[in-house]
Amino acid sequence: MGNTSEREVFLIITDISGYTPFMVAHRTALVHGQLIISELTKAIIKQVEIPLEISKLEGDAVFLYAVVDDPKSMDDLSRQIGRKLKIFLTAFSDKLQELSQSNTCPCEACTNIDQLNLKIVVHSGRAFFYELGRFQELSGVDVIIVHRLLKNSIPAKQYILMTAEAYQGLQPAVDFPVTPGVETYEEIGQIKTFVYLPDSALETRPAPPEQQYRSWFYRSKNEIFRSLRTKLALWGLLKLPKCHNLPVASDQESQRSVSE
Repeated sequence: MGNTSEREVFLIITDISGYTPFMVAHRTALVHGQLIISELTKAIIKQVEIPLEISKLEGDAVFLYAVVDDPKSMDDLSRQIGRKLKIFLTAFSDKLQELSQSNTCPCEACTNIDQLNLKIVVHSGRAFFYELGRFQELSGVDVIIVHRLLKNSIPAKQYILMTAEAYQGLQPAVDFPVTPGVETYEEIGQIKTFVYLPDSALETRPAPPEQQYRSWFYRSKNEIFRSLRTKLALWGLLKLPKCHNLPVASDQESQRSVSE
């Protein structure tokens, strides 16, 4: 193990909720299911920029951090992080709508994309940085806390959860309404939280400029194609279509997913 140092940090995890049941329920379309998750994850990663850095990818989650090097620059740091939290939600929502409405693939994964949501957990504290081979790892109590908070009592599927420490550190940059709460964990105790539920805000947000695939005509056309192609695929008269707007899976992979 290489050098170890302890630093003050903001810790963020973006986690695609509904991932496990989505993948398990759609084993016959496993290839397309994984491609969908990859595209949604990449949409989030594209929004990551300094001061945020990616620690690691954890399946359907992205673990991010931002080091607080200079307390004097805290205002600027909190403003950038606060702005990025909602940008992550917007990027995820836009990509989800694009994938859902612009492809004509009838497989179970492609027709159930709307099962997926994004939850974001934010905490601040201290973390140990150490080198493990070629990788830089983070550890410590606060790293454990931010991961534990992924399992919480919030009934919503999409939200931003901030601990009291993170919420205080991000003020006044966090300009969205929050609800106070408490989560309790064995060996950790009570953790005060502030939660933002963005569903209504996302529903009223203006659509992106390119919205031809959102029109009634295109949605109706896609539904008809999906229904027809599903029947032809089940009758063995048509190969499973490749996902439009997704990285192309090989014909061998697509045929294998149909036959399972």
